[in-house]
Amino acid sequence: MGIPRLLLVFLLSFQLFDYNGVEGTRDLLEREDLELENQLKLMNKPAVKTIKTQYGDIYDCVDFYKQPAFDHPLLKNHSFHFEMKPTSLPKRKRNQVSSEDENPVHTGLIGGGCPVGTVPIRRVTKEDLIRERNASKVMSFANDQTLRAHYAVVRTRGGQNKFNGAGATLSLHNPRVSGRQYSAARFKLINGADSIQVGWRAGQSHCFNARCPGFVHVRSDIPLDLVYPQISSPGKPVYEVQLYIDRDLANGNWWLLIGDANTQVGFWPKRIFTGLAEMASYAEWGGEVFGPPGTPTPGMGSGAFPIHDTSYDSYFKNVEVIDGGGRNIDAYNTESFADDNSKYKVFDIGHSNLRHVVLYGGPPSG
Repeated sequence: MGIPRLLLVFLLSFQLFDYNGVEGTRDLLEREDLELENQLKLMNKPAVKTIKTQYGDIYDCVDFYKQPAFDHPLLKNHSFHFEMKPTSLPKRKRNQVSSEDENPVHTGLIGGGCPVGTVPIRRVTKEDLIRERNASKVMSFANDQTLRAHYAVVRTRGGQNKFNGAGATLSLHNPRVSGRQYSAARFKLINGADSIQVGWRAGQSHCFNARCPGFVHVRSDIPLDLVYPQISSPGKPVYEVQLYIDRDLANGNWWLLIGDANTQVGFWPKRIFTGLAEMASYAEWGGEVFGPPGTPTPGMGSGAFPIHDTSYDSYFKNVEVIDGGGRNIDAYNTESFADDNSKYKVFDIGHSNLRHVVLYGGPPSG
């Protein structure tokens, strides 16, 4: 079963190499092994402190300027004037409405996290790199659409509007996945070829979070790929997390905010984008699943079709955009889209007692 991890990190299927082959194969594997060891030395930075979670993940507390984000070519040799609370990002008022079903989850490391001035980076292992290499041979996110990725989303229309951000409160679920399947709940902002997205994902991945340079992580107590400790079950307590992407009007950086306090976790710098160097032209909220050709696709969201009951359904509530003037408003001029309505469904509830609500989901396919 997959484990939802914060911000679109998910597990890769693991395949063991056979080291009992012919001599030439053994020599090749030894060279590959040496390459992996050298790659690990470059990727894993010296740690000030090490934290091991209850799930066995190891986080290294790395000096802020030694984090993987600064390996991005557009960030190299750039001098950042940085404060833990950027003064240019205003404290926006969120249009939050609570429900009796909600149960917020703890999104930080137990025990207070890393020392000030360092950030928690999940330690990459040789097994991670092997899984990543194997997966890259059979799949890339560039051809997800041709390899049976399915979507059930609510999205803004037309691309004529401009947005400085978007957000929602997501219910947390743990759909069953296997092999190279994945199942995700996410919202995204798009302009041209650029997009940024956040949410949770169960299954396998290629490049997300700290494995993709560019995102500047600033919190010492909140890692980017945290395993959620509580998961919703149909008819039982519903657990959820509030997420926002918020563009800094002063410098154009896109900030990730988490929780009721709008905690600033980090940012995507304006300079790494082309389209999103300016405002976003589209926003969307919903589910996404993938199953390799010739295999079933996994369940989406709660693993069942919505029945219009948030005690059972997977949902986004308080669905908002930040408009061109920096105001938080309910998402408007939206449409529903599912590429296969027989397998996955989405409902745009619009303005309810939980403000703008999106329900989505579907069972595993045979």
